[in-house]
Amino acid sequence: MAAVLESAVEESRIWKLESDIAVLKSDVAHVQSDITEMKTDIRDIRKDIGVLRGDVAALRDEMHTGLGGQGDEMHTGFADLRGEMRTGFAALRDEMHAGDASLRSEMHTGFAALREEMHAGDGSLRKDMQTGFATLRDEMHAGDSSLHDNIEKLRNETQLSFSRLEKEIVRRSLSDRIWMFSFAAGLVTVMAHGFKWI
Repeated sequence: MAAVLESAVEESRIWKLESDIAVLKSDVAHVQSDITEMKTDIRDIRKDIGVLRGDVAALRDEMHTGLGGQGDEMHTGFADLRGEMRTGFAALRDEMHAGDASLRSEMHTGFAALREEMHAGDGSLRKDMQTGFATLRDEMHAGDSSLHDNIEKLRNETQLSFSRLEKEIVRRSLSDRIWMFSFAAGLVTVMAHGFKWI
């Protein structure tokens, strides 16, 4: 009985292994098919790369040819532009020199006229200032004499006020003394009556 069970187990294992081997073979076949497709794609990519290299080479040649022609045109254009700029700068320099000479002449004429006007104005201003200073000096002298009179008047009034104040103080002091003596006499009289002295 045991031998029969062992034989059945072995057959089951063998069958499972064969099934696994069949699955593996199927997977290997799929992988091989994928590899074949990848090789085909790689060949197509290499062909495309070859075509692109040819296009790049042709484009490079066209660019070199075009840049060479543009370089010649740019050199010619720069030469023409340089000549025009030199001519323009020369004409502008001549105009600036002519303008500077005219402006310098006008400035000299204007400064001369302004100098004469300033001299004439200085003379008139000097006369006006001298007249004004003389008038101000007279007014200051007249004001000084009036100020002296006012100060003297104020001094006299101040002295008079002080003398009146001094007299008033003396009068009030005498009145206060008389009042104090009267008060003391009355107080002594009251005390004497109180103690039967009189």
